[in-house]
Amino acid sequence: MVSFRYHLVSLIAVFMALATGILVGSSLLNQSLIDSLRSTVSTQQTEKDNLRKDLDTLRNEVIYRDQYLDDLDDRLLAGQLAGQRVVLVTMPGAGGGDADGLAEVLARAGAKVTGRIGVDDAFFATAEDPRDLAAKAEAREAILRKNPIPELRGQPAQVQLAGALLTKGGTDRAISAPAKTLLEQLDRGGFISRRGLEDRADLAVIVVGSPPEPPVSATERTEQGMVGLAAALDAAGNGVVVAAPAKAAVGGAMDTIRKAEATRDTISTVDTVETVFGRVATVYALIEQMGGGVGHYGSTADSDGPFPALTPPGKR
Repeated sequence: MVSFRYHLVSLIAVFMALATGILVGSSLLNQSLIDSLRSTVSTQQTEKDNLRKDLDTLRNEVIYRDQYLDDLDDRLLAGQLAGQRVVLVTMPGAGGGDADGLAEVLARAGAKVTGRIGVDDAFFATAEDPRDLAAKAEAREAILRKNPIPELRGQPAQVQLAGALLTKGGTDRAISAPAKTLLEQLDRGGFISRRGLEDRADLAVIVVGSPPEPPVSATERTEQGMVGLAAALDAAGNGVVVAAPAKAAVGGAMDTIRKAEATRDTISTVDTVETVFGRVATVYALIEQMGGGVGHYGSTADSDGPFPALTPPGKR
């Protein structure tokens, strides 16, 4: 006869077997999971080491590239504009960093930057503008009537400003007293801002910015005014280059100047001024201007190429 004790022992044995099975199964599962995790960690560690090596390689390549470009820039720039004087003319919306970068590169090329002129939207105001801007136009004309440059009396504001800033050569490069007075009055009236400017320059670089988003009503008027100013500067000196960031080359001031009849065949342009390549290209575009050439350079499809010729006709 089966006793209660037998049943109890049997039940205990069954539970012990179940417990043992669970423990054994759990241990085997944990070991498999642990092995899998260890393999994953090892793989990720290897990938991390490889990525670190790739990063170190890229960093070394960037260092090499920067050192290479610095050395190449020195070779390309050294003495290219020696003895030349350049004025920087910044248009509304132009980046200060672009003008600073150009000033540095021009100095490395041996040029003397005679100063900077910042031109305000109000400088291009017309009598047909809304009342406040029309008043600005009248105020500008009053300044011109009262403080003209004698040899340019009666000429538009763009022509008088260009005559104050540039000369085609000769020994008399100092800004005349009437020209200084005109610049001072235009500055006080909020039409321009001045920085430096003791002497007239031989060459001019006009720095323009990207078109505003959304466009403002004054944009088209200002862009057309820039064309007139660029043409006036070109007539007053030995050459003009318009420099702008790539965004300005499509539907912006650069695009307008490249297409305008008054400037497309006489003024050179560079549309990558935010890069060191564009700034060096600006130097060579000035050299091209001095030799009587013209070109449009940069990254856009309608440009003449990324860079002017290193030895333009008439320079060497």
